[in-house]
Amino acid sequence: MGTGGGSSPTGSGGRAGPGGRGGPGAAGSAGNGTTGQGGQGGVATCTPGVQETIVTDCGYPTTTANPLTSTVFNESGVLRAIQPSGSALAGVVRMFYNDEHALTLGVRSVVVKSAAGTTTTDYAISPLTSDPGSAVNPQTGSNGLSSDQGGLDTSLRPMWPSLFLTDVTFDPTSRVGDWQQGGRPVGPSAIYGTWKAAVRTVDQTVTPNAITITPDADPAKNDWNLGSGDAAPQGLSNEGFGAEVVWNVVLTPGRSYRVQVIVHDGDQNKAGGDSGEGCVLFCPGGSPESNGGTCGSQEGCGSTGTGGSGGPQCPTGSASCGQGGIDPASCPSGAACANGCCLPQIPIS
Repeated sequence: MGTGGGSSPTGSGGRAGPGGRGGPGAAGSAGNGTTGQGGQGGVATCTPGVQETIVTDCGYPTTTANPLTSTVFNESGVLRAIQPSGSALAGVVRMFYNDEHALTLGVRSVVVKSAAGTTTTDYAISPLTSDPGSAVNPQTGSNGLSSDQGGLDTSLRPMWPSLFLTDVTFDPTSRVGDWQQGGRPVGPSAIYGTWKAAVRTVDQTVTPNAITITPDADPAKNDWNLGSGDAAPQGLSNEGFGAEVVWNVVLTPGRSYRVQVIVHDGDQNKAGGDSGEGCVLFCPGGSPESNGGTCGSQEGCGSTGTGGSGGPQCPTGSASCGQGGIDPASCPSGAACANGCCLPQIPIS
């Protein structure tokens, strides 16, 4: 594998097929567990102690009292494959992206227009110094969650590639760690291939404020040449711009996890933002006792991402919600539980 992507062995994880814009391709599995279409109403399970992956759609949009569950992801086909591998304490999740535009790594600049004038705030983002390029623990621009200086699209999704985790050991149907349920985003540990940044403009001279995302120009096409990254699985579609995004994760041995990955493509020309999501199950194996016996038989043990920009903090005055916070339904009127915080909803024009 490429440098900086972790030292865990490459797993034989299932992969998405070419797929369409509606979502990843056909499900695949590795190991001896039972497979199921978890994103389509069935129960997706994996055998305890057996490393296994099942590529699914994530089961959204759905109509509930939670407004985020009805958010449309119109570019899920750009997630060509998701491959978890490694052990619980040294887990690796690899996502392979390909589209007609380069992956958006994050917001490099926020422009705020007000009656008093225009201000521009720049944020560090890892440059593409070669094509294809690589970056370990990449800087992903603004990771803020505030409406002015935030790095979110108008649907409140992170503009930087983000991973969300749910412990499904005792409830295979659980989605509590998903973005739609208020899960907290984990930033990437490494990126290979091509990418670009975007500018977020907030126009405060109109009511409601108008927010637009403008991606930078594309670099030269690299196809599936990922440089020092891993070779992309065979059989994936190629539209010109390829990338591999890697997350190093520390999980609890003996537990099963639902992994959700969210990315943005490079044109951003649809209302609410052009974004894709994909989900997969990860059973890294190992004995629960190797965690030191700190988790009870029915409690959800902790799991973390260990690289990149990590999880952002809630803005001042915004309550923490979802896992470890208040019930998402308790967020104030006009707010939604997104990225672990009660955030004001942004009108979508």
